Amino acid sequence: MRGLDAVLFDYGHTLIYFDDRQTPTLRSALVETYQQINHLLTARLAKEVPSAQELLEGVSTQVDAEITRDYEAERLEEVEIASIYDAALRRLGLEVDPELVEQVMEMEQDAWLAGVHVGPDVVPTLERLRAAGLKLGLVSNAAYLPRLMRAQIDHLRLAEYFDSLTWSSAVGWRKPERRIYQQALDTLQVSPERAIFVGDRVREDVRGPKALGMRAVLLREWRREEDPERVADYTLDRLGQLGPLLDTLASG
Repeated sequence: MRGLDAVLFDYGHTLIYFDDRQTPTLRSALVETYQQINHLLTARLAKEVPSAQELLEGVSTQVDAEITRDYEAERLEEVEIASIYDAALRRLGLEVDPELVEQVMEMEQDAWLAGVHVGPDVVPTLERLRAAGLKLGLVSNAAYLPRLMRAQIDHLRLAEYFDSLTWSSAVGWRKPERRIYQQALDTLQVSPERAIFVGDRVREDVRGPKALGMRAVLLREWRREEDPERVADYTLDRLGQLGPLLDTLASG
């Protein structure tokens, strides 16, 4: 496509949207998973452990809250997610080896799949862009282990569309730190000027990419973040508008 070699996407609230953890389906999945975690810990530790409900509130809810606080503080360095889980378990009086901590994380991430949904325009848009010969990359702030994030995107059948997947948990830095974007561009072998970034947040998905020289599209489909200074090059209400926009740019 003339003037453009690659499109980089944010993940959450761009390609997928999430149910609230209190949504009945997701809540039920988490409760069932923490019952399984309760049985696992009881068997592995050979001692009485907190109830499934106590584990759910003391681990899942607390980990979620801690990650949220860290992100809201706008820190650029990604957290060590295993350490956060380990600390939560220790607060409940459970000393767990690293392998078991990771197993707990993996089980919880599987439960969260009940509340993750692919947007209706995502697959048609990705197929259209690939058919146009564009390279596609994903750049996401995600605290969870890269292999767990890859498992999620495989489950959603999105991985096949991407030439690169870049997670903050792998890079060690979150958007808008320039290193995470640069790693994605390097993997794609594309210069910033030949790439456009699509996401729902002004700080991470517009200002950050533009600081490197990329163009940026602010998507307001699942989160309507304001852009009073009009930093974004383009603003779209639906992801399905991206293909026609890029066609217009190519023909102009």
